Amino acid sequence: MRYRLALYISRIAHPINLLVAFVIYTLFSILEPAKATWTVVGILLLGILPLIIWNRYHTQKGRYSNFDVSIRRQRYSLYPWILFLGGLVILFLWVNELPNEVLTGGLILIQLLLLSFLLNFRIKVSLHLAIAGYVALAISPISFGLGVLLFVTLPLIAWSRWQLGRHRSAELVWGASLGLICGVQLLLLTP
Repeated sequence: MRYRLALYISRIAHPINLLVAFVIYTLFSILEPAKATWTVVGILLLGILPLIIWNRYHTQKGRYSNFDVSIRRQRYSLYPWILFLGGLVILFLWVNELPNEVLTGGLILIQLLLLSFLLNFRIKVSLHLAIAGYVALAISPISFGLGVLLFVTLPLIAWSRWQLGRHRSAELVWGASLGLICGVQLLLLTP
C-alpha cells in the first residue's frame, strides 16, 4: 500500500507534469489567450515532447533503468539533452517577445538544471524536489494559494521518492534546497 501511494505521488509530482501545469497556468494568467496558446504549444513541441520521446526511447532500449532516470551515471546523457532543449525554448520565448519575467523564469530554470548536472558528478539531486520547490515559489505571485499548497507537499514528495528507493536523504535535501534557492532568486529578480 505504501509503495503504491508513493508511486502515485511521485507520478503526479513528476517534474514534467509540474512544469507543464506551471507553464499553462502561468501563461494563461499573464498573456492573452492566443499568445498563451501559441507559447504553450511551442514549449510543448520544442521542450517537453522531445524530452518525453528521449526518455521513453532510452528506457525501452535499456539505457535508462526507468523514465525518471534514477541511476546517477545514466543522467550524464540526460542533462545535456535537457539543457539543449531548454536553450531552444529560451530562444523561442525570446523570438516571440515574451515578457522579461517569463524569460527570467526560463533562464533560472536552466540554471537549476545546469547546477543539478554539475552536482550530479558528486550527488544525484532529486529533480522531483528541485522542480517542485522552484514551481512552488515561482507560482506564488500569481496564485499564493497554489504556491503554498505545493510548498506544503514538498515533504510528501520527498517521502515518496525515499519510499520508492529512488533517493537518499542527502539527495532529497539537495534537490529541495536547490529548487527553493532558485525560486527565491526568481522572486528577487522579477517584480
